[in-house]
Amino acid sequence: MEKMKILKTYHLAPLAALILLLCGCEKYLEENPDNRVRLSTVEDYQAVITEGYPRAYHMFMELYTENVRYYDYPDYNHANITSWLRPLYLWSDQYIINNSITPEAAWRNYYNDIYLANVVLEGIDEATGDDALRQSVKGEAYMNRAYSHFMLVNIFAKHYDEATASTDPGVPYALETEKEPGRSYKRDNVQYVYDKAEEDALKALDLIREEFMEVPKYHWSKASIHAFLSRLYLFKGDWEKSLYHSEEVFKLNNSIRDLFSDFDTYFATGDYAQFAQRYFDTRNNNILLVQYTLEWNSYFRGSLYANEYRETFNEKDVRGRIFTRWSNQTPNFMVRKFRAVAGAQSYSDVGLFVVEEVLYNAAEAAVRKENPDFQYAIDILNRILEQRWRPFEEADKLKVEDYPTEEAMIAKILDEKNRELCYEGYRWFDVKRYEIPVTHWDGTKEIYLLPDDPRRLVQIPAAELSANPEMEPNPR
Repeated sequence: MEKMKILKTYHLAPLAALILLLCGCEKYLEENPDNRVRLSTVEDYQAVITEGYPRAYHMFMELYTENVRYYDYPDYNHANITSWLRPLYLWSDQYIINNSITPEAAWRNYYNDIYLANVVLEGIDEATGDDALRQSVKGEAYMNRAYSHFMLVNIFAKHYDEATASTDPGVPYALETEKEPGRSYKRDNVQYVYDKAEEDALKALDLIREEFMEVPKYHWSKASIHAFLSRLYLFKGDWEKSLYHSEEVFKLNNSIRDLFSDFDTYFATGDYAQFAQRYFDTRNNNILLVQYTLEWNSYFRGSLYANEYRETFNEKDVRGRIFTRWSNQTPNFMVRKFRAVAGAQSYSDVGLFVVEEVLYNAAEAAVRKENPDFQYAIDILNRILEQRWRPFEEADKLKVEDYPTEEAMIAKILDEKNRELCYEGYRWFDVKRYEIPVTHWDGTKEIYLLPDDPRRLVQIPAAELSANPEMEPNPR
């Protein structure tokens, strides 16, 4: 079968705008230099990295969580969409690989973006142009490389465990474009991937210059890089560093989304489309980084609905009211965070980092650190709830004494985090980190995903295993 052709570039305009055609078949780490044109200016490389930003390829993971449930409505559900989504919902490795929202697509797309980052890092120093812009573009490339590898290792490998991270198989950390055609790749260990992602992100933090970005929230900023480091150190269990970088975000942006205003303007009047358009709009103060992404959530009639999860919200919680029926005749609720265009592929702006996630990171880190601060965590939760429950009265305020143990406090933080970020693809990371069991209904019986189930490690795509003989599969 033909090897993967990773990059084709074409000059289209005097400003050296580039359209990057990324296509794939088997070997997702391979370069085909014959399809490259020479990039000569810093602006050329800026165009490459702008087109090579990672998107929310992780969103398929929401299907793995307890937030959705399968319902067989034969007169309503769309058979093709069901056949695509249901295997993922059942944690199967045997999913349809030609769809764009799958583990295989995530693997391919993240490595495409890594490849582009390396193209920039290898060539931009020789390009002509403004040196300050050069350094900022390099910062974006380092950050794209760091983020993509971090997401890959947390999807396809074990969660970071200090005791085993140096031996647990991670993913290949690609520090350069391929120089030897036909090369095979081994999996670097989890520790190595985290170390390199941290190293790249810290370089980016020093280099990024936001004045070069026309719409900064579509690009890495100081705030979104600190947000990434807040997440990285949280997953690593370095609570003090996670808390530090969370606080650095708050110095730059401490805004909680004004959900009441959007709800009253759009959702309460039935203008669901405008509400979805506005949900991740860059004009929202809480947005740190957003990307336009193909997502599955707004495909209607897909057999996977939010009925049970919707019912767990307090009646005062506005977040519980942004779920609506797809059909008045069939009880099938979905969340209205994303554009819903019947009969078309569903592309939406999706938040990769928002202030609220960082607040929950800070709360968790404060509880888990050596000298825990439960009151700090409770104050964060209440601050968000004040802008989510209506009315939020004195009796509704959370109190430390209601969550006297670390276990109880963490459970509350994760629950609130899920209510805020539900259907955005992040719940799975917490399910994995805390070994939370999940139960899914397959139409005839319950299927259980217990803490020791090997399916918690998403399998390396079959095409990659076939093309890379040194690539070690996850156990099954």
